[in-house]
Amino acid sequence: MFKGLLFFLREGWKYDRRYVLWLFFDQLLSSLMPVAAALMPGAIISELAGARRMERLMLYTVAFALYALIAGALHEYFSRDGFSRRCRVNTAFDHALCERLTRADYSNLESPAFRDMQEKARKFLYCDWHGFGYLLDCAVGIVGQVVTLVALAAILSTLNGWFVLLFAALAALSARAESRAQKRAMELSMGVVANQRGMTYYSNLFDDAACGKELRLNNMGIWLLARWRRFSDRCNDAIARQNNLFIRAGVIRSALTFVQQIAAYGFLIAKTLSGSLGVGAFSMCAGAVTSFSDALRRIMKSLSEIRAYDMYYDKLDEYLSVPCAMREGKRLPLPEGPHEIVFDNVSFRYPGADGWALRRVSLTLHPGEKLALAGENGSGKTTLVKLLCRLYDPTEGEIRLDGVNIRDIDYDAYLSLFSAVFQDFRLFDFSLRDNVTLGRAADDAAVESALRRAGLDGRLASLPNGLDTFVGRAFDEHGFQPSGGEAQKIALARALFRNAPIIVLDEPAAALDPRAEYEMYRAFDALVDGKTALYISHRLSSARFCDRIAVMDAGRVAEYGAHDELIALGGRYAALYAMQAQFYL
Repeated sequence: MFKGLLFFLREGWKYDRRYVLWLFFDQLLSSLMPVAAALMPGAIISELAGARRMERLMLYTVAFALYALIAGALHEYFSRDGFSRRCRVNTAFDHALCERLTRADYSNLESPAFRDMQEKARKFLYCDWHGFGYLLDCAVGIVGQVVTLVALAAILSTLNGWFVLLFAALAALSARAESRAQKRAMELSMGVVANQRGMTYYSNLFDDAACGKELRLNNMGIWLLARWRRFSDRCNDAIARQNNLFIRAGVIRSALTFVQQIAAYGFLIAKTLSGSLGVGAFSMCAGAVTSFSDALRRIMKSLSEIRAYDMYYDKLDEYLSVPCAMREGKRLPLPEGPHEIVFDNVSFRYPGADGWALRRVSLTLHPGEKLALAGENGSGKTTLVKLLCRLYDPTEGEIRLDGVNIRDIDYDAYLSLFSAVFQDFRLFDFSLRDNVTLGRAADDAAVESALRRAGLDGRLASLPNGLDTFVGRAFDEHGFQPSGGEAQKIALARALFRNAPIIVLDEPAAALDPRAEYEMYRAFDALVDGKTALYISHRLSSARFCDRIAVMDAGRVAEYGAHDELIALGGRYAALYAMQAQFYL
């Protein structure tokens, strides 16, 4: 119990101690206001009904006004400065979550279960719609209300100790009803996490410029809105059911408050009519009764919410505890190059899948060799590349770098071996320079050289701000929108700039026009510059530029050899090559 609260206290204190302290100070000041509001009117009424001493009346009035002035000014400072500090702590938490994502295994990013866990972790941090740090607000509020409660209990206990116990018992019954409603509401909220992710996904589609073309040309708007509506209806249904729970709890609370008020005012009126309680004391005690019951209700409500949100904390803890398997185990340094990579009887099945994506694949990528992967869609080419780049680990068999299992090599060091252009590459709304360097320090000459080698020297010369021109117009209306071929060349320039010893090219000419494709193939040797290269393409005419070709079929290496050898073999490669060649003859 209270694990979530302790987490917020610990992390909030770590990131900004004043954020936590300001919350406490603000609540302590606020907690004294109901006490003053109960005492001052009673004292003034008693004085007016009695001696009517002007100096005493002025003293009470000035004291109350002065307290209100000081408390108000301090509250303004603590709340405003505390809010800015809350924002900074919020940013620190977001940074930690984003950093966790950058280090998460790639397989997790393709896992719906992991995405649901991530969404539930965010629900804890932001307490649904209450906002970041709400649990701390609840905890600090309890401290303030306890101070109020103790002071008011001291006032009311002078009348009758059983009076206070009755209020406490009624408040406990109200809190029990509230707690049960909160717990069930949390369960409902956790049950619609996948639907909330669905709403977010479709909302992002409406805002995506690339999707906007498909949406308009295919008149998809009504269809997508209907899908979004299905997710939103399920979420709204859960909210309606939550509200019904809280309405029932509220009715119980109101009924108990009614009993409490009848008992309290009946008791006070009887005491006043009997002459044992003055008019001023009646006013003071009546105000104390209202504030006392309100403080009790707030304490019980905050306690029930803290307990309920502990359910979410377990999901945050689970999310933060998901192991980064790729970075665990041995941390051997990279062997000295040049490097040879061996797939030894490698099989792979995607998590949750029944069939094998790769089955008993064995091949060798020699230093300086250009190896092409050929085959139809779904034959396993991209999966093999994912295993080579260690986005996944083999289910069976092993991949060795210079005789060392790649699982035993430092993960980041191993990744430094590769420059890759994937078929589904992504350009960012950054400057052209940043799209090429991806944050690595470099002088302009190195960036321009990579762009020139990729065939973008002419386009670079026409850009208004050169390398500082933004790709896309999300942040700069003067940015340029590259064509499909230009985008692919930027991605290629990125790989060339990285200058890693092994280069992976997945359909690098898919969006190029015939002249650009011809120029790229003609300069292929210069592009890879003696590096080890793995080349994937459906255009088999390009495979002849490579030293060896591995023909994939149903997750296996069906044929392996040089272009001329495979043509002479008259097998699958020769048939596919002839099939494509007939359209060029």
